[in-house]
Amino acid sequence: MRNGLVNIILNDLNDPNNLLSGYRFPIFPREGNIKLEFGEIEESEKHKWQNKLQQHYFACGCKEGSMSSIIFFVMYWLYIIVFEGLQCIMNWEVWAPSIVFLFAGAVIGKAIGLIYSRYALIIAVRKLILAVSRNS
Repeated sequence: MRNGLVNIILNDLNDPNNLLSGYRFPIFPREGNIKLEFGEIEESEKHKWQNKLQQHYFACGCKEGSMSSIIFFVMYWLYIIVFEGLQCIMNWEVWAPSIVFLFAGAVIGKAIGLIYSRYALIIAVRKLILAVSRNS
């Protein structure tokens, strides 16, 4: 690992399973490359699988975290406006929980994004192994 980049080379059919066993949920985004060096599949297929594995292996959940953060924040304010009225917008006691909802949404969304990417990686690895074993 140099300059924060993770380079992974998969040489045989056991390496994708090793990729799964070495996977950890990243708190901070990672970058890197996954290169397939299987002789059983053609170049266009290799690029397709490399991109799919990289997408899920290096996913950080940031997109999901930001989206759910916005949704939590907006839903909280819609609730406040509907049940409390517009006059409470100037009240600091209403703003403090909105910040909590903003951060809670970010954490929950990030966790959901990471869990999704983990299962998507498992499925992609299984499909890759199946595709390679069919071509052998």
